[in-house]
Amino acid sequence: MKVKSDIPVFNQSSEAIGGIHIVKSSAKDTDYPTERMGVHRDEYFIFFVLIEGNVVMLCDGEEVALEPIGVGFIRPFQVHSVKQITDNTIGYFISIAPFLVPDSCLEIFQSIAIAEQGKKIDGVFQEDLISHISLLHNSFHTHKQNKPQIINGLFNALIYEFADLFQSSEKTITKAKNQSALISTNFKKLINRNNFLESPSFFAKKLNISPSHLTDCVSENTGKSPTYWLQNAMIIEAQRFLYYTENDIKEIAVTLGFDDHSYFSRIFKKVTNET
Repeated sequence: MKVKSDIPVFNQSSEAIGGIHIVKSSAKDTDYPTERMGVHRDEYFIFFVLIEGNVVMLCDGEEVALEPIGVGFIRPFQVHSVKQITDNTIGYFISIAPFLVPDSCLEIFQSIAIAEQGKKIDGVFQEDLISHISLLHNSFHTHKQNKPQIINGLFNALIYEFADLFQSSEKTITKAKNQSALISTNFKKLINRNNFLESPSFFAKKLNISPSHLTDCVSENTGKSPTYWLQNAMIIEAQRFLYYTENDIKEIAVTLGFDDHSYFSRIFKKVTNET
């Protein structure tokens, strides 16, 4: 039996502020690590805003082409690599922690067909979008008294702009996925804040398949087990409460469905490596 090699999984840069990191770079002067150009997964969303040049990504085995002025994105844990990039390429690279993406936007980004994860921006919207991204970039790389709050406010507006952009020509992944991938996608769509403490068998029953078949499909298509994605959904919701509210740990644990806040804290630290 052939043993599959592990696909590297990368965390977000330590330079991120509140789960957001943005840089502007070109193909000629970038110091982007070589391993990040090869086949790998990332634990966060990536958005590319291409100003000049051309880029072709391989994402879960399919090509995603981007030309100026265009926007492309990679979902967390999608297997991707750079297939082609021209020497004159210039653009913005934005990484976003999943917990920052509103559920309404998340549903759009999760439903787009892979081939549609790159889109050219209509001329009428180009100036406004580039101006917005430039403002976010400048705010990120300058010293201001309320820097995190400014960055978060600009990001919130930008993520909805991205969602509107991709929703306008939405082609769902159901047209481009095999049965195994559809099961994996439908499983992730079923997960919400009211059921992420359920067992994988709960979701297998909803999908009319066996728990083992669900595990096989999800593991094959995401590289992670159903249990991981259920914990991930819980952690994302917890991070939202920690980031956006003044609730203490006990209150957050109860809200998420935990009777024992100490147990919740242990799981949170185990998954995130942070208290």
